[in-house]
Amino acid sequence: MAVFISGSVAYDTIFRFDGIFADHLQGDLRKLNLTFQSSQMRRQFGGCAGNIAYALKSLGGDPLIVTTVGQDADPYLEHFKACGIRTEGILKVQDDFTAQAMITTDRLGNQLCTFHEGAMALAAQAPCPRHVSLSCGIITPTATSVMKAHTEFLCQQSVPVIWDMGQASAYLSGRDILWFLQRIDILTVSHFEWDVLMRKSGLSQDEVTRQVQAVIVTQGEQGADLIQGTEKRHYPALAIKETANPVGCGDAFRGGLLFGLQKNLGWDKAMKLATLMGAVKAQYMQPQGYSLEAPPKLALFEETFAEALFD
Repeated sequence: MAVFISGSVAYDTIFRFDGIFADHLQGDLRKLNLTFQSSQMRRQFGGCAGNIAYALKSLGGDPLIVTTVGQDADPYLEHFKACGIRTEGILKVQDDFTAQAMITTDRLGNQLCTFHEGAMALAAQAPCPRHVSLSCGIITPTATSVMKAHTEFLCQQSVPVIWDMGQASAYLSGRDILWFLQRIDILTVSHFEWDVLMRKSGLSQDEVTRQVQAVIVTQGEQGADLIQGTEKRHYPALAIKETANPVGCGDAFRGGLLFGLQKNLGWDKAMKLATLMGAVKAQYMQPQGYSLEAPPKLALFEETFAEALFD
């Protein structure tokens, strides 16, 4: 069975600034005219949906991305096909561009990002294949109308819904959040987004957890919490020798989580696999730069946790 993935498929252009942004942000910040000279530049495949699909595929899963891309999407679509990732749920819009993120990072790791959603604004028009059997679906940040449309589709098909609020926490209203909580089964948020969700919705942690099967709160290098009702279990992040790039680790985490849930491995193994995938991605520069081979990851799971992933 396939996993429905709603969200962004985007090109990321990454620039490296060898200085420190703060050294140049002086005077009246309402009047800025700055140029940061970049020593490095790279362009890569990104977007939450694309990254999650790649992680899920690398474990042997079957991701089905449902979104829109633009006239410049051919290289990305060819990449998906080379990876064996379905593309029948992706609509190509000829008079717009694929979503783009322009990210500049200074030597302290601070980031300035400009994002253009482009064709992704029309993602509600993407075809939702009804002939494909779905085990579950994840809704990641896009326009509010798109997230709601895809959530409704999954609910109509009686497919369990995981909602990854993500960057949507910045623009969703309290009423929007309550709308989602009434329809989803599982919530994934960062620690910051968890606080925003409770503040905007006016709900307490107990009130939120009573409405869903589980809440997963990620905390970066501190790991993640699994909250089910009044019970909370912490899963520490795995130690790695060197972090190449943390961008995309959260998406890899969610890909591991989806695979565990799809295969009915239980919450403990699903969370362990999620933390493992986050650690695997952290060692590579590109969000979709690690191997697509599943057996080494299954062996790494057994080596790391002293238990087989499959009984």
